[in-house]
Amino acid sequence: MMKSKNLTLILVGILLFSLLLTVIGITLPISRKSDKIQEAGNQSMLAGDAIAIAMGHYSATSLRLLQEYPSDSAAYRSLCGLLENIREHYGFQDVYTVTRNNMGYFYVLDARYVQSPNEAHPIGSSFSFDAYHKQVKQLLDDIYDGNSAGGFVQKAIPSEDGSFIVAAVPVMAEDKVLTVLCMDISLNDIQFHKLWFINFHYVSWICGTLAVLSAAALFYLHGHGRKKKQIQKGVDVTVEEEEI
Repeated sequence: MMKSKNLTLILVGILLFSLLLTVIGITLPISRKSDKIQEAGNQSMLAGDAIAIAMGHYSATSLRLLQEYPSDSAAYRSLCGLLENIREHYGFQDVYTVTRNNMGYFYVLDARYVQSPNEAHPIGSSFSFDAYHKQVKQLLDDIYDGNSAGGFVQKAIPSEDGSFIVAAVPVMAEDKVLTVLCMDISLNDIQFHKLWFINFHYVSWICGTLAVLSAAALFYLHGHGRKKKQIQKGVDVTVEEEEI
């Protein structure tokens, strides 16, 4: 009886400890993901602010002309080349600019034009939000409505290649938003589930399995104990009947 109680206590301890580690293995990566997104967004904004100021100061006239008269001109190719250099330098997934008019948002510049002209969004083409989170539209609307000086989405956006976030900074000219510089920041290289040598995916799987096994062992031990008590109770009743 004493051994059975000790075994039960040990199994209960294993069950509780493994459940705790399972919860940690699941929730900690989620918390780390939020922190890493915040860190990546803040870093991109530091770069984006400086780039947007430079574009507004040196390229405002070219941008106005490209928006009014979209064309594959030397100015367009030069500015797309600038965005491509920025993309490579900072390791962004994509860099582009979008502008709003009465019809909605449309692309102006696209860094991909330099390496893959056929895959780049043509100047003047409609900017679709289908591949983006609704927070992106809210961010762009806030910038154009004067309610934001730029920012980034807090939620990862899934894609075929993984996930990313979008940061957006207004390019200003004469205190008006000329266009918005957008940066897609890939999250694929950020290891949310790893801390030093610890892989929290493995921790949650192993500890979750251990919790299930210990719970099954407790269930079996409890059932075996009840069965043993019933047998012992039957024996005691038989002995009493014989004595009578």
